Amino acid sequence: MEQKCTIKSVPGGKVVEAVIMEFKKGERLMVVLNKSVKLSMSFNGRNYEGRAAGLDFESPGPANYKEGG
Repeated sequence: MEQKCTIKSVPGGKVVEAVIMEFKKGERLMVVLNKSVKLSMSFNGRNYEGRAAGLDFESPGPANYKEGG
């Protein structure tokens, strides 16, 4: 089963659900948006943030993440 988390565009505020490809708590979050756009995000001490296609995104990360699941 795919594990997901929410991603918010900044400053637009649109929230979408993304599929988690890789997650290292407090370090890195890699997700796929719209089944095709890969987004790598780094932890800034509070949220995960990243940039793709000239847009900024942020996420609190997954609420419940199970390794390998």
